[in-house]
Amino acid sequence: MSTIKQLNIPDLGDVDEVEVIEVCVEVGQTVESEDSIMILETDKAAMEIPASVNGTIKKILINVGDMVKQGMPFVEIETIKEADKKIKKTETVIDKNTETASINPEPIKTVTQSSQPINYKNSSVHSGPATRKLAREFGINLLEVKGSGPKGRILKEDLHAFVSQRLNNNVNSQTSFQHSQPDIDFSKWGDVSFEKLSKFQKTAAKNLHTSWINIPHVTQHDDSDITDLLALRSELNKKHKTKVSPLAYIIKSTVETLKLYPLMNTSLNKDLDTVVIKEYFNIGIAVDTPEGLIVPNIKDADKKSILDISNDVMSLAKLAKERKLKVDQLKGATFTISSLSGIGGKYFTPIINPPEVAILGLSKPFDNLHLINNEVVNRKFLPLSLSYDHRVINGAYAAKFVTELSNQLNQIQFLKESFNGS
Repeated sequence: MSTIKQLNIPDLGDVDEVEVIEVCVEVGQTVESEDSIMILETDKAAMEIPASVNGTIKKILINVGDMVKQGMPFVEIETIKEADKKIKKTETVIDKNTETASINPEPIKTVTQSSQPINYKNSSVHSGPATRKLAREFGINLLEVKGSGPKGRILKEDLHAFVSQRLNNNVNSQTSFQHSQPDIDFSKWGDVSFEKLSKFQKTAAKNLHTSWINIPHVTQHDDSDITDLLALRSELNKKHKTKVSPLAYIIKSTVETLKLYPLMNTSLNKDLDTVVIKEYFNIGIAVDTPEGLIVPNIKDADKKSILDISNDVMSLAKLAKERKLKVDQLKGATFTISSLSGIGGKYFTPIINPPEVAILGLSKPFDNLHLINNEVVNRKFLPLSLSYDHRVINGAYAAKFVTELSNQLNQIQFLKESFNGS
């Protein structure tokens, strides 16, 4: 006897919607209650949704990339009696033994990753969502990893051991790195204390490490004269009795520059052989919060006035600090700006936020004497630091982008007209 049971998305906590990043089963596959059906992910965490019942997958109601919420049906499973299950297991074992006996044993050949596609979704692989995500990010084929957990489950430690073995064997692989720290007893030299990283901090650390290892970063520095821009801002603030962030002007100028240099607004596809050129401009802004940097983005910034952008900047920063950002506000950015202009320093290397290919860093403006028409004048300069993915963008292109951005920051009439969308 069997019945069809429909499973629904369980309680997701304080998240309204989450993205399906992996479907772990196929129609017709037999699963046990603890087997993963799919993996959901927000920008801060991943969660594994188990079958919760034993049976056979009859229908999958979701796809990778779907946004789902609590209560939505995601799979139909045909449940079977325990007795029937034991019979089926016995038949499966007999079939496998027969099949094995009929195969002429051959030495197993090692296939390099370049000649065999990596399969992260194979149903025979047992691992948690964090382990699967780490494997995806670093290009590890889970089929090649031996699990040390219960029932052969692959743990993060198994990935580290796999990478260590590759390094020791001097294998040329995308996974040739060590995601670890040396174990040192620092108390030998004095008193120490310990403070655990929060889940948010650990996720950020992993994402930064992933970006730095996988993307060949190059950073282009320059100074942009923003004296006239700041004067315009002061004039418009007084005229309209408002206070608009200088960042809003910079975002507007950056979008205009991106239109002229579209490679900066792209992404590489998963096979790293095609550039995805985006016809929209969603600008990410790095917001400093007590928990660390969070990067929401302003959607369709090219269609908004400077005043609208300024309101979005303030609204998103407030929501970020209150941890009230929605999933959609954290996804879909095409280019990111990280500003330290209110803090200090001069030049830095911002780390690219994948899958973007560039990020603009802003440091604190400084005064500098400048020669104009044989007259020494004091001008205000903004330090710019553009990090870019050298696989997509070459140095000349990046230098031209920064030069054009400085030019756009001095298009005073355009910025004036863009203030309220006129």
